[in-house]
Amino acid sequence: MRVTLGQYLPRDSVIHSADPRVKLFLMGLSIGAVFRIDTALGLALFFTLCMLLSMLSRVPMRRLLAGLSPFIWLFVLTAVLHLFMTPGRPMPWIPHATWQGLENGARVGFQLVSAIWISTLMTLTTSPLDMVEALEWYMRPLKYVRVPVDEIALLIMLAIRFIPLLFEETDRILKAQMARGVDIETGGILKKVRSMVPILVPLLHSVFRRADDLAVALTLRGYEPGIERSRMKRMHARARDLVSLAAMSTILVTLAWF
Repeated sequence: MRVTLGQYLPRDSVIHSADPRVKLFLMGLSIGAVFRIDTALGLALFFTLCMLLSMLSRVPMRRLLAGLSPFIWLFVLTAVLHLFMTPGRPMPWIPHATWQGLENGARVGFQLVSAIWISTLMTLTTSPLDMVEALEWYMRPLKYVRVPVDEIALLIMLAIRFIPLLFEETDRILKAQMARGVDIETGGILKKVRSMVPILVPLLHSVFRRADDLAVALTLRGYEPGIERSRMKRMHARARDLVSLAAMSTILVTLAWF
């Protein structure tokens, strides 16, 4: 299972070179806007916008699709729940299903796909260091009330970076245990729960081992919480970043409210 969310893919593109603060703000605005859109035309226009941004980023489409594939079960489950739990005009060939549920399920499923698409595009085009600096910049006012902004931003970045590692480690352990004869696909619920123990135990061991290795690496590099660290590169918003911010914000707000 290859997960793209949380990985960084260096490229020479307009999206990669944009200010990370602008990209982070537009990502949040895009996710908020897509969940406000409730028309087919608005969703189609948002899909066109996602395709345009993906083309400008020069990220292969297969990498973006790889970031969506692990969440297919979430899209399908959401659509099915809406299909059977939304009141409305019943569908003649599917018991308890409604046409309104089908419409709502398709819309919410597309909104989830778009949200993960935008998040994946953000992580693929923004280095972890730039993402941490952008988070610190937005949370800087919290320093005046003694909130550990630097540590919180570092934790968020590490959590994002650990997503693909955990998926890959789970897939590796699952294949290894199946090769040893562990059966997790047949039997009742209790049997399946018990069969997950040989997978969860080594997975937790791997997580704690990686966390310990990371702590040792940070210590050897002289990291100490609360100490102001110097920056090799400073973030500077250029004119094209401000133009992109204004243009994208206008488009997203228009799609969300009209």
